Amino acid sequence: MSDIKKRIKNARLPEKTVPVCLRGDLVAEFEDLERRLEEALRTPATSAEDDRSAVIAERMEELRSQMIEETTSFRLRAMPKPRWREFIGEHPPRQLEDGELDERDRLIGVNVDTFYDALIRQSVVNPALDEDDWLDLLGGVRKGEDGVEEEIEGVLTSRQFDELADAAWALNRREISVPFSPAASRMTRSSATE
Repeated sequence: MSDIKKRIKNARLPEKTVPVCLRGDLVAEFEDLERRLEEALRTPATSAEDDRSAVIAERMEELRSQMIEETTSFRLRAMPKPRWREFIGEHPPRQLEDGELDERDRLIGVNVDTFYDALIRQSVVNPALDEDDWLDLLGGVRKGEDGVEEEIEGVLTSRQFDELADAAWALNRREISVPFSPAASRMTRSSATE
């Protein structure tokens, strides 16, 4: 079997992992403590202020550990080309009353109000989420057993949503290159010289 045939047979669609801390309260507290620590470190040192800095730094480390525990890694995978084309077609740009396309939709060629939620849902392959999970994560409308609709806000911040959407878009539309890790490179170089 030729080298290219083997590579094609072994090929896999590009994937990316996006870590998301689902406890925004911890992130906010950490950022607040970070500001307080910077302020404490700018103040001339006395033993009381040194203690305050150490207490703040200790709490930041506790929070960091909690944030790591509350972080979920979302694994996303690109769609095969035919599915991508079909998917784009499922979210056509909106046409306004005057016949023009909605300005935001025109820029990328899709209905931006429906596209990105669907893109994230289509791209996330792990963890496996059911419809209730998706509604709790991204928001939307849930129909109760009594038939009454309930608006769900979702738990992602705009930035977290954008990180997932950007990763999904990049997997399908941007160049995928071989990653490089400076840290791993340094480690392998230094172990090779020992």
